[in-house]
Amino acid sequence: MEQSVNYLGLIPLFPLLGAVFIGLLHVFTCNRIKVAEKIYGLLACIGPVLSFVLALKVWVALRAMPEASRLLVYNAFTWFSVGDLHVNMGFLGDPLSCLMLLFVTFVGSLIHIYSIGYMGGDKSYGKFFAYMNLFLGCMIILVLGDGPVVMFIGWEGVGLCSYLLISYYNEDRENVLAGNKAFIVNRIGDLGFVLGMCFLFWGIGASGFDYLSLKANVHNLEPAIALTVCLLLFIGATGKSAQIPLYVWLPDAMAGPTPVSALIHAATMVTAGVYMVARFSFLYAGVEIAGNIIAWVGILTALLAAIFGMFQDDIKKILAYSTVSQLGYMFAGVGVAAYSAGIFHVFTHAFFKALLFLGAGSVIYALHHEQNIWKMGGLKAKMPKTYITMLIGSLALAGCPPFSGFFSKDEILYSALATGHFGIWAIGLLVAGMTAYYTFRMIFVVFHGEPRDVEAYEHAQESPAVMTVPLIILAVGALFAGFLNLPSIFGGDQIISHWLAPSLTEQHAPSSVGLEMFVIAASVIAFAIGIKIAYNRFAHGAAEPSFKGFASFAYHKFYVDELYDRVIVRPYKAIGAVIWNMIEPNVTDAPVKSVSKLYMLLGAAFKVLQVGYVRVYAIYMVLGLSIMSLVLSQSLN
Repeated sequence: MEQSVNYLGLIPLFPLLGAVFIGLLHVFTCNRIKVAEKIYGLLACIGPVLSFVLALKVWVALRAMPEASRLLVYNAFTWFSVGDLHVNMGFLGDPLSCLMLLFVTFVGSLIHIYSIGYMGGDKSYGKFFAYMNLFLGCMIILVLGDGPVVMFIGWEGVGLCSYLLISYYNEDRENVLAGNKAFIVNRIGDLGFVLGMCFLFWGIGASGFDYLSLKANVHNLEPAIALTVCLLLFIGATGKSAQIPLYVWLPDAMAGPTPVSALIHAATMVTAGVYMVARFSFLYAGVEIAGNIIAWVGILTALLAAIFGMFQDDIKKILAYSTVSQLGYMFAGVGVAAYSAGIFHVFTHAFFKALLFLGAGSVIYALHHEQNIWKMGGLKAKMPKTYITMLIGSLALAGCPPFSGFFSKDEILYSALATGHFGIWAIGLLVAGMTAYYTFRMIFVVFHGEPRDVEAYEHAQESPAVMTVPLIILAVGALFAGFLNLPSIFGGDQIISHWLAPSLTEQHAPSSVGLEMFVIAASVIAFAIGIKIAYNRFAHGAAEPSFKGFASFAYHKFYVDELYDRVIVRPYKAIGAVIWNMIEPNVTDAPVKSVSKLYMLLGAAFKVLQVGYVRVYAIYMVLGLSIMSLVLSQSLN
């Protein structure tokens, strides 16, 4: 039985109020009063921390309820009504939204704390934290929204904040272009999301457009309409979660400050597409074709991104492509209807990927914003805390047992193989080995061997505690979070899968101890091979390579951006030039300009009569009276 609680509405409200207050404080004091950075930092952290505390309250309340009826709702107000349709500004607290809410607010709070040190000395310190709070508030709305319309508010909000934060250093044109790219690519995906909502409403929305009503009436959807809705909504997910063909914005998004990369492009926003598919599991579970398409798009994205990641030299772009690759794993999971496995990987990924991005930020901070790994080396001795925490995050990302990424990735691979998706499992296994290779290529080049830039190395030192403490906390999560869903083969009872069960429509893969042992053994072997190759090539020092052939092709990311530019961007620009130079002036603007020219001609004609002399106006009056008298006399006769 659902229970109404008003504190659900406070969870997004705290960071939103923080954004407004910090933004106004920045605007009204900018160039007038120097507000201490500590004040901005304190104000920025209050909202996320309070939201996390209330998220814990939601978890406690749900745990106290019977498993089958764990549901909290809050309708703030009626947003709009059309006939019998009423769309509320409503929030839904169930096991799925609660899990997302817990790690979004927890990781978000840690990243805000980290940012106090990382952004120190920035001239727009207040504006940065206003944007960060606004983003977190929008992400919470996305997670807690009780239907696709409310979700879309948060969906668009995080897209806007992503644009603002990616192009934060707007003095550099490249950063502005990266922000524009993210905004435009996401709008393409959002069009699919909007069309999907329209078809969904057309099919069953008249009886209610919240998740509970949609789930109750999903059987009324025609199969063709259901498939159309699934694919259109997935187009929205490919934009937000950077899947083929709309993945190109995320690597360029590394132009923003490193805490932005950790918060938006690792732990929260980019997982929104996976969350959306899981939230609509009651729809996707009945459309197998859509699930297969999602799984294959996801695993091919994972493979493509892993190939690119193997040859990058920017530490943040290596992690960016690893994010795209891990998102591909998540979509492979939800595509084979293993929704809890996909969400479990979202959960573990939030810890180890946020850890790796913040660790990379610590390195960049120590080296005065140097990001090229081939200008680093030997930092293990200079930055031991950063090294150890990043090593833990790398082991989790690469899928080393018993770190968190191993359990969540293994569950996805097992679900794929157990449900007959051999190709997806095989590619996923290959990607696992590639992930281990490029992750430890980064670790060995950055932290091992001899320093390549001696001067930068001499000045490097460990980051302050405000930055390293969040790293340590996230490292604990990266190490132990996987045990929360320990499979029965290891003596666990899959706590997270059981927790999520009431929120998901899922057919669990058949249990087979032998098959699961095989999957685990194959994953461990793939990890060992990848890390062994990386160790042999980079652990004892390596010079910057000169790529040729396929390696050069992969280093340039298969020239996909250039292909999009030639096939899509330039033709659209050419069409725009034709419209601007020919259609607008000769078709759209011509009638308006003709009317204005007519008035100008009439004005010029009357202008000759307006000479400015009283005697001339007297003559006009006499002539006018004479003409009037003549007309009147003629009419009287």
